[in-house]
Amino acid sequence: MKKIKKSLKKGIIIGLSTMALLGLTGCGEQPADAPAKSPTAVSWTEMLDGQEVTNKVDKVPTRAISMSQATTEMMLALGLEDKMVGTAMKEEDIYPPLQESYDKVKVLSEKWPSYETFMAEKPDFATGWEVPFTKRGIPAERITSQNIPIFIPSSMQKLDADLDTVFDDMLKYGEIFGVQEDAKIWVDAQKEMLKSTQEKIKDLPKKKVFIYDSSDGQPFTAFKGYTTNILKLIGAENVMENAGVDKTWAATSWESVVAADPEYIIIADYSNGVRNDEDFRQKVATIKENPQLQSVTAVRENHFIKVKLSEITPGVRTVESLRRLAEEIHGIKN
Repeated sequence: MKKIKKSLKKGIIIGLSTMALLGLTGCGEQPADAPAKSPTAVSWTEMLDGQEVTNKVDKVPTRAISMSQATTEMMLALGLEDKMVGTAMKEEDIYPPLQESYDKVKVLSEKWPSYETFMAEKPDFATGWEVPFTKRGIPAERITSQNIPIFIPSSMQKLDADLDTVFDDMLKYGEIFGVQEDAKIWVDAQKEMLKSTQEKIKDLPKKKVFIYDSSDGQPFTAFKGYTTNILKLIGAENVMENAGVDKTWAATSWESVVAADPEYIIIADYSNGVRNDEDFRQKVATIKENPQLQSVTAVRENHFIKVKLSEITPGVRTVESLRRLAEEIHGIKN
């Protein structure tokens, strides 16, 4: 019961509606001091450094290390901070509702820790995006050879990942850590939140959007995959989806943006600090000053939307972000 209440409290702070939670918690109670249910050989298969590797846990990990901010937030959203001995690669401000939980976990490195620092914590589980487990971080084989399983969420690997992929990943964390009920409550509440927004926009016309990350002469943008797929859930169509680029993110040309004529431009803001949006403002100014773009509808109508990259890439922030984006794009109130 205590563990479930702890999880529900997190769900509320993350922005879940009270009504949705009340409708989902009825069957989630456990005896007062019930421990996490130990998994029995939970297994999964990963592609690690180009090799297919089968990983498994025979008991609930108690010394987990997360090597990416997104996976750190996924674990914290399920109340797993007491099962973590380290985090790494904090790329932006921690999601505010999870800050208190994050502060309870040791930070091993601003980027990725050395092998020695990693092993000094005696980890029994590791998770993160794929890159931390290559030669750019710590090669996966050095970790798995010590009988430490690695879990890379499918949403962070699949070209066709969508919100359901993230939900499946959260349920897998729940299975691995014996908090299946907490994970189900979180997933179900997120679905209820999104459903309430979708009901409000179901009869509204779809809007064309362009996602702008950065520019080195040419704009870097999203083509296929998670970002494109989640925006469809709120009636926002990525104008680059059918541009013939079989990648999630890549460069395009300003000429292509002009031809696509998006109604809104979604800009990834890399400013540090919650109240700082200098990066966003600079990017808007650069776009407005570009003579090529003066005919684009989004530019003429000043339709620029600020997001953090973590809000449109796999993680726990997606649904809350989609609700805000729906308000800005469609003019609704949640």
